[in-house]
Amino acid sequence: MDEKIFQEALSNFTADVAYVKAVRHLHDLGLPPEEIQKECTYPVSVDKILKAIEDYEKEKCSTNGKAKYVQDTDAYGKKSLRRVIEDK
Repeated sequence: MDEKIFQEALSNFTADVAYVKAVRHLHDLGLPPEEIQKECTYPVSVDKILKAIEDYEKEKCSTNGKAKYVQDTDAYGKKSLRRVIEDK
């Protein structure tokens, strides 16, 4: 059991050093996950980027509802995520 906890902590630390802080920063600048992936020098999947963004948003503000992300596409084809709070 202790080995599993250690491996998870090590994985979280490695991810944080490798890309999580960069993802948070680029997300704050308004970049969508696909563009964040292009900007990262560390190879990271869009799923991991979405997970990092979701965790970051949970940290930034706690709400009573559940947050989900809806992908929007503008008239020029640029994709972006919009946070939607669902009531319980």
